[in-house]
Formats: sequence, C-alpha cells, structure tokens
Amino acid sequence: MNKLFEEAASVIDQIESRGFEAYFVGGCVRDYCLDRPIKDIDIASSAKPEEIQRIFPKTIPVGIEHGTVIVRYNQVSYEVTTFRKEDKYEDFRRPSKVWFVTDLEEDLSRRDFTFNAMAMNKNFELIDPFNGREDLKRQQIRTVGKPEQRFSEDPLRIMRAFRFMSVYGMRIEEKTKLALKNNAPLLKRISTERITVEFKKMLEGEMAGKALQLMQDCGVFPYMPYPLEEISEGSFLSFDWSSLESEEQRWAAVIVLTKVDDERDFLKQWKLPNKVIQSVLTILSSYKKTGWTKMDLYTTGLTSVLSGLRLRCLIQDESYEEQERKLKHLADEIIIQSRDEIPLNGEDILQIKQESPGVWVGQLFQELEKEIVEGKLPLSEREIRDWVRRWGKQ
Repeated sequence: MNKLFEEAASVIDQIESRGFEAYFVGGCVRDYCLDRPIKDIDIASSAKPEEIQRIFPKTIPVGIEHGTVIVRYNQVSYEVTTFRKEDKYEDFRRPSKVWFVTDLEEDLSRRDFTFNAMAMNKNFELIDPFNGREDLKRQQIRTVGKPEQRFSEDPLRIMRAFRFMSVYGMRIEEKTKLALKNNAPLLKRISTERITVEFKKMLEGEMAGKALQLMQDCGVFPYMPYPLEEISEGSFLSFDWSSLESEEQRWAAVIVLTKVDDERDFLKQWKLPNKVIQSVLTILSSYKKTGWTKMDLYTTGLTSVLSGLRLRCLIQDESYEEQERKLKHLADEIIIQSRDEIPLNGEDILQIKQESPGVWVGQLFQELEKEIVEGKLPLSEREIRDWVRRWGKQ
C-alpha cells in the first residue's frame, strides 16, 4: 500500500466513523492508476465543511464557501471537499454558485477530464463512472460530458489538456480536440498568471514539442499572453525537449523557435520573475554568440554559456561535447572568478597613484580585471601594484 494513502486512510476512517462517505479523488487517484509518484492526497466527502471542522480539531477554512477545508492530521495537510454540483462559471474560473450534494457521481460529473473524475475508497476499490481508467489505458484525454461545456466553463482547461498531453504522453480525443479549438478565443478571458502556470508545466513534459505543435494546429497561439507566430511544420518536433535542463532553457527554446522579435517584452508579457527573465536573456545571448573569449566567459558565466550552447546544438543539430570541452578548458585558464579576488581595492589604488578619486578609478579597475582574466597579468600583488603605477603613462 502506498504510504501516503495508508496515512490518509485514517482521515477517511474518522469521517466514516461519523456516518459520512469519503473517498480519495482527483490527481492522486489518476497518478496511482498510472503508477506515478503521488504528491498530494485530496478527499471528497458527503460531510459538509462545518461537519469536517467538528470531526477534526485542526482545520483551515481555505475555500469553505465552495466546500473545501484543509485538515491537518498527523502533521500532514489534506484537502477535504464536500460533494457538490455547480452553477454557471460567470467569471470563467469559479462557479457563481455551488450546492452541496450527497451523491459521489454527481460530484465527479463536474470535473474536467475523465481520468480526473475517478474516486477510490480506502480499500483501493475504484469508482469510475466516466471510464477514466479506460482512457488512461488508451492514453487519451477526454472531457467529462460535453467538451464544449467543459471548456466554456473554464477555458484554462484548454491549457490543462495540453499540459496533460505533454507530461503524460497522451493524445487528445477528437471531439475534445474540436471543442478545444472552437473555444480557444476564450483564453483571452483568463489571467496571464493562470495561463503561465499551465504553460510552464507543459514545457516540463517530455512531449512538450508535440503539445506545442498541436497548440499551433488548433489555433491557440494568438490567444497567449504574447501572441506567438506560427512556424514551419515539425519545427517543435525537431529535437528532444526532455534534454533541456532548466525552465530558462525551455523559455529560450520557445523564443528561438517562434522567432520572437522583442525577447524581453515577450518574457514580461508572460509575467515571469525578473530573475528568470534575465537568465533567459543571457541564455539567448549565449545561443547567438560564437567565438568566446576568456573575458566573455568571465562576464557571462560558464553555466549560462553552456546552457545557450546546449540549446543551439539541440535546435541546430550540432555536436555539443567537443564545444563544451573547449569552453571548459578555456574557463579553467581564468584565474579569478570575481573582482573581489584582486588583492587591491580602491583605497590601495588611490594611495599608489596619489591622485584624487574620480571615474578613472573604475576605468583602471576594468582594465586591470581584463588583464588578469586574459592571463596577461599574474595574480601577484607586487606585479599588480607595478601595473597600477604604470597605468595611464603608456
């Protein structure tokens, strides 16, 4: 028995002992059926939120108006949600009204995809009214009920479909795909932050290239936070996306393949953190550059240079290992990693030169740093002092 389920079964026992039903639901059941790692356990119950609060001494009413309470049990958090049915989604995110119900199947019927509409009791018996297990076996993504309705309720489900396709290596069932295509313009109603979360998760999947290609084929690109240009057929499939090692590399790959003109604006439109934006821009700069010098490596950093190189080699089908070896050898010859390692500071320079402070101090330091990095001047305090004395007299 999975240890997480074993521990969570005690929560279900507590609820059932009070005469209510309770089941494992959602992603944990899906991932259990796929024999994938399980992160969080979600529970659905016929007990109303206030009844859950009476059963457990430690609860957090995170979404109590929609029936959700976090239960703290043996130092673990479990999201327990009352069986419910929903009214229309007026804001394309949350239903305008929910009703608590006592029937599990009625609760499962409101969910997005069939493999997310499965439940399991504490004895690992599956409740699967919409054949989600069969869809998992067939490796297909299919909505619960009418796909047009599911996507119009919450258009973010369009992005979730592509995410599941990428992460789980599935295909999207034809009726679901058609509805996804028809409802793509509704993505304009969804906040950038929500789209970005799903897009980032999609890029992490091994089938990200196929998912991006289908996004283009279904006409989703124009409705992204930064509208993406269509590219030639197969470009997204030209390399193995799982070879990319970081979030920043994946964003850089999207920019390169879709030929984005204003790279910084693209990244800002997706509302990425400034640190991520700067890292992506550095990788892109490295991607475009050839003929690296020691000073280039010193200012950019070997990690960013190799990240850009790996991206270029993947996209342009170049050999990576030999270029990596040469760059690492060049980096090994650089005797300092930062200006702090130079055995002189600004006060030392003023004392040696016997001059008033000014912009010349910064200029001297820049030239001194370059001389040391390029191997023209050893990291010797005596020789550096001699060089400082000579500076400006050439």
